[in-house]
Amino acid sequence: MIDFMKIKGKIYCNKISVYPNQLTKRKSYIIEEISSDNVRIWNDENKLKWYSKFNFSLNNEPEIVSIHIDDEILYEESDTVEVTITFSNHNKYWVVFTTPKYLNEALNEESFYLVSKYIIVKKINEQSIRSAIYKLDEQNELIENCRKYQ
Repeated sequence: MIDFMKIKGKIYCNKISVYPNQLTKRKSYIIEEISSDNVRIWNDENKLKWYSKFNFSLNNEPEIVSIHIDDEILYEESDTVEVTITFSNHNKYWVVFTTPKYLNEALNEESFYLVSKYIIVKKINEQSIRSAIYKLDEQNELIENCRKYQ
């Protein structure tokens, strides 16, 4: 892989990793130094620090512009709902949210339950859905856990 990062070049954070107070997803940073695996930047705390190149990209990612709960939430503790996420580049993805209690009840009816592209939360409500989506987005794990609308 050819590395196009250069000193004084602009990079964008695409994963805050374990640095929630030091990095901001989608924020641009200027590279002060480069090593084979790391870049040194002024972080959000105004400190000059080294970070893995894996936390950055040369291109900024589209932002989440809307989160729509497609189904009515009937039971916060035992339900499943589909959620549509729209990004600033107009791409749309969907994911299913469910609860452990819902899965347990489903297993009472069947001997297995296939869970692909599901996000499991303790209670289904707008706050828990938004919180999970933004947390996955911060860690650059949201898209891989959703399905893209065709």
